[in-house]
Amino acid sequence: MYKRTTKNSVRKEIYITAAVFVFIFVGMIVYLISFMRNDSKEFIYNSYNSRFSVFADDVTRGGIYTADGIEIAKTEKNNDGKEVRVYPDDRLFSHAVGYVDKGMSGLEAQYSFELLKTHITLDEQINNSLTGSKSPGDSLYTTFDYNTQKAAYEGLKMFKGAAIAIEPDTGKIVSMVSMPDYNPNTIAEKWDEINDESNNNSVLLNRATNGAYPPGSTFKIITTLAYLRATGSDDFSYNCKGNYKVDDYTIHCSSNEVHGKEDLTKAFSNSCNSAYASIGVDLDREQFIETANNLLFNQTLPTLLKSTRKSTFKLDENTKDSIVAQTAIGQGETLVSPLHMCMIVSAIANNGNLMKPYMADKIVSANGEIVSQTEPESYGVILSENEVNLLNSYMEAVVTDGTAEKVNFGDLTVYGKTGTAEYTTNKKLTHSWFVGYAEDEYGKQLAVAVIMESAGYGSKYAAPLAADIFNAYFDK
Repeated sequence: MYKRTTKNSVRKEIYITAAVFVFIFVGMIVYLISFMRNDSKEFIYNSYNSRFSVFADDVTRGGIYTADGIEIAKTEKNNDGKEVRVYPDDRLFSHAVGYVDKGMSGLEAQYSFELLKTHITLDEQINNSLTGSKSPGDSLYTTFDYNTQKAAYEGLKMFKGAAIAIEPDTGKIVSMVSMPDYNPNTIAEKWDEINDESNNNSVLLNRATNGAYPPGSTFKIITTLAYLRATGSDDFSYNCKGNYKVDDYTIHCSSNEVHGKEDLTKAFSNSCNSAYASIGVDLDREQFIETANNLLFNQTLPTLLKSTRKSTFKLDENTKDSIVAQTAIGQGETLVSPLHMCMIVSAIANNGNLMKPYMADKIVSANGEIVSQTEPESYGVILSENEVNLLNSYMEAVVTDGTAEKVNFGDLTVYGKTGTAEYTTNKKLTHSWFVGYAEDEYGKQLAVAVIMESAGYGSKYAAPLAADIFNAYFDK
């Protein structure tokens, strides 16, 4: 009887132990499957993975192309027979495309998995393996238009700042430039210089997606929308005397200009600080905050990009009226990225429907077959039809009768907003902004956001660059 009990106990323990091991084994299989499906790409091709080069032993990294078929990143062999990554246009696409030396960045990092995969035939792969040859990796076709990118780059290169252009109806990023830039061909040899904090240039920072700037008067688009939503009307009247006093603070119109009697269209097209400070103070705080949140402030932007910065909007019920007045004209503590402002005007252009921005259009095999294609994706409708129509009328007035009327936009129909943003206690130092979109006679559209650091008036610097970007895109 005693022996039988002992055997049963041992048998039970064996069963329990076996069950535990089976459970652990099944759990490991489930985790492995989940890892391979969801996380392996990010882990294996992480820019900090020191063993990354092992995965390039059998495949030559594929090329990167513009939408119009120009190769902007490719793999070549140097004099020693070693494969090296080459960027034919040097700095032109540096922040967007990135690099693969000293880690990785940009599209090179985000699509390393795809660039080091091959979709040639199995026979070709076997033959390459038997002969010791590497198989060609798949190529990435971007959404960039070469001439538009070049126009943005040439116009911005004397300044720090950023320019970004997006097709409103698809979300395709046609152009993206950040200054100062770097040459990805020489990043290894210049690495210490690039990362020298004493030069205060932040060369590796993509200011288009991760810059944080006071929006200046471009923010009046948001303030206007908050007013329309709060009042349910565009009925507005204000007599501008060149300044607006609130608490112990005085807000001045640009150059202390006295605009006189204005409706909402005039206040917007003149970029009247006094009128908008008044609007901000009178606005219901909750409505103002809700409108900013609806337009994605204080939130992760809905894009297909790897990394973007949240824009910040700081108001609450206890905020002083003087701060609210400054916030309404795009000063205060509000900070925004050029990408975010471009997304807002893209939604206005696209009847209120915001499309998620992206840079990678398709992956193509060495045999020319499309492996995968990015489909345009809507975030959702963030403005009503009536709001879009009203904002369009105000933004068009900026170009026809307002702060940007002297800018030559050619035959295009343009809707925009200039901005001159203070960023220090020295009010003579200002960033130059322009945000808006253009439409040709066939209804094709392009949205842009341009910021030129410390340049001065938006109408004098950023708006003419936006015109150059528009003309390069539509002149085909």
